Amino acid sequence: MNNNYLTEKANCLRNEMNHLWGAMFITGGGAIGFSIVEVKTFLIYFYIILGFFWTIVFFNAYFVKRTELSKVLGRLKEGEI
Repeated sequence: MNNNYLTEKANCLRNEMNHLWGAMFITGGGAIGFSIVEVKTFLIYFYIILGFFWTIVFFNAYFVKRTELSKVLGRLKEGEI
């Protein structure tokens, strides 16, 4: 494959990983923030569970992208040798 294509793909994956990392901390922080609210209603519990669920989803997606990025970087390295 073309090195320019692989370089751009690596940059896109890195950018997606950055967005997933930020989203993971925002949703996890929101879930923790809701968990320290004094008055807990059904809606608060729902937001806490939803926040932790999305944090796990973003965490998984981050490492899927990381694995894909490692493969792309390996192909780039093979092309340089």
